[in-house]
Amino acid sequence: MKNYPLALLAACAALVVGAGCSHIEITQEGDPHRTVNGTVEFRSDLALPADAVVVVRVIDPAGTEMMRAMANKDLPIGDRAKVEPVPQVLAEQTITGPKGGSIPFHIEYVADDSLMRHGLNIDARISFAGKVRFRTAVAHVLTLGNAEYPHTVWLELASR
Repeated sequence: MKNYPLALLAACAALVVGAGCSHIEITQEGDPHRTVNGTVEFRSDLALPADAVVVVRVIDPAGTEMMRAMANKDLPIGDRAKVEPVPQVLAEQTITGPKGGSIPFHIEYVADDSLMRHGLNIDARISFAGKVRFRTAVAHVLTLGNAEYPHTVWLELASR
C-alpha cells in the first residue's frame, strides 16, 4: 500500500506528458515569398483625371519585423528600451493613369508564416492634383487564411 501514491503519481505524470505531446503540430513553414492580387474599388460615378496615381501597399501595422530587429538580446528585459510599433511597408505597387472604378493590383512581398498569422494590412490611396483624394478607411486584413484569394479594397473620399 505504501507504493500506491507513488504509482498514482507516476501514472498521472505519464498521462500529462502523453496528453501534451498529442497536440504538437509539426508543419513546414510556407514560402515567405508571396503575392496578393485584387482590385481597388471606389465610387463608380466619379471619373479619375489623367494625372491620377493609385498606390497599394502591404503593411505590417505593428512593425513586428522592425521590433524583432531592434530587440537587444544581451540586456535583461527590464533594461531594454521600449520600442514603439511603427507600421512598416513590406511592398507596394504604384499604378499611374488608372481607368475605371475597378483597378486591378498584383503585389509581391516577403512575410514569414508568423507574420502572416499576426496579420498584415492592405492599404490603398488615390491621389491627383497633388492631394490624396481617396483612401482606405477600414483596415483590410491579410492573413494566412485569405492570402491566396483575390481581395477587394474599397476606398472612401479622403477628409479635407
